[in-house]
Amino acid sequence: MRTRRVTHEQVDHVDPGDRVVAQGRRTDAPPAGLLRRYAATVCSDHAGRVLLYRRTPTVRAYPDHYDVLVGGAVRTGEEYLAAALRELREELGWTAAPGIAEAYRVRVDDPHGACFLTVHRWVADRPPRPDPREIAWCGFVAPLTVMTGGYTPMVPAGAEAVRRLFPL
Repeated sequence: MRTRRVTHEQVDHVDPGDRVVAQGRRTDAPPAGLLRRYAATVCSDHAGRVLLYRRTPTVRAYPDHYDVLVGGAVRTGEEYLAAALRELREELGWTAAPGIAEAYRVRVDDPHGACFLTVHRWVADRPPRPDPREIAWCGFVAPLTVMTGGYTPMVPAGAEAVRRLFPL
């Protein structure tokens, strides 16, 4: 279902205005003052529930945490939307996402590194087929359950996405 990620994957590094100014390997830290770019999607179903998943214990960032952001690094020369679609295919087996739309873009200062994160929304029209190397469990749950701490620990950017996209 998915191609294996390799450590020599190239990514763009951007300045504080989100302009590409350098490239480097995905596994290397960006040069001083530059940021990585990430694209993610918050998926919901037609009943308004959000797709929540638990990361495996072997992933590099936030192992065993719950998250709603399905995504990853934007590769060199790739647009945010293309990266979001690629990640949906790689992580959940969705080869198309009709109606996907950008919800917001934000700078995230995270212990794993500062980045620009573009969050997309999509209403899933079929069940996911999660990649077991990255996703230990997934299911659609009520956003209120996520917001009230029903699933912990939670990736901070994912918790923020639920607060932004599913206001009480």
